[in-house]
Amino acid sequence: MLNFKMKGGHLCSLSPESQGPGWRQIWVPGKTMWRLPRSGVMFRIAGVWFAFATALFGSPSQAQFYIGGEAGWTGLFDQPDTINGVTSATARFDNGFNTGVRGGYQVGAWRFEVEYSYRQNGARDLVGSNFAIKAAGGDRHSNSIMTNVVYDFTLGYPITPHIGFGVGAANVFDGLMLQGLGQVFNNHNWQFSYQGIAGIRYELTPALTLDLDYRYFATIEQMFSIPKTSFKYSVYYNTNNFVVSLIYRFFPPAPTPGSGSAPDVPPPVP
Repeated sequence: MLNFKMKGGHLCSLSPESQGPGWRQIWVPGKTMWRLPRSGVMFRIAGVWFAFATALFGSPSQAQFYIGGEAGWTGLFDQPDTINGVTSATARFDNGFNTGVRGGYQVGAWRFEVEYSYRQNGARDLVGSNFAIKAAGGDRHSNSIMTNVVYDFTLGYPITPHIGFGVGAANVFDGLMLQGLGQVFNNHNWQFSYQGIAGIRYELTPALTLDLDYRYFATIEQMFSIPKTSFKYSVYYNTNNFVVSLIYRFFPPAPTPGSGSAPDVPPPVP
């Protein structure tokens, strides 16, 4: 019998038949308990998720794995930097760039991928209600790790549109030097990030595709410290991105004999 002590002192019991292989018996005074070896926990969780995805979207033989690189243009919105309880100023930035890599697998019309990307915009100036100071240096850039889900609308043409979304985390760096003041901002931290995706895919060859995407990438509110002071300021990180990606697709395994992909041909009659 498998006994779990629940919050509040209640006991929950499971029969040994439900435990399956790999469980180890442990003894606690007054009761017998079972636990799964730590080395197998992640494998079992991964197996459950893989089985769930397979049930929803098809068998592993239908999946097509892919990997690719990406680069493009990034525009960073004018960002109000609010020093709590003191003042607010708007940081403005030059046009920037993005680059990254991504990989995943496609089952039918669905794509599931992991993406790393880097975005950078140089600082232009800092504008307040009665001042404007030109930046002497600095930039605002981010490193992000995202998990994306993309849906392809197959229309029977070489060009197919797609939409998608992603969630993850981004490390945003904010550095600003102002003329006459020196280093004003110089900090970074991690924050929850999200993005919306819309674009088209062109099939160059059965293995190579070219993606042209618009991506709105943003994080929730960031909080930074001002060097050599006790002040902090808050800012949002919101970007427009145009991204070009070259993707290489690995073909799925060929059907095995007798899998039902083609009828068996009877031998010739002598």
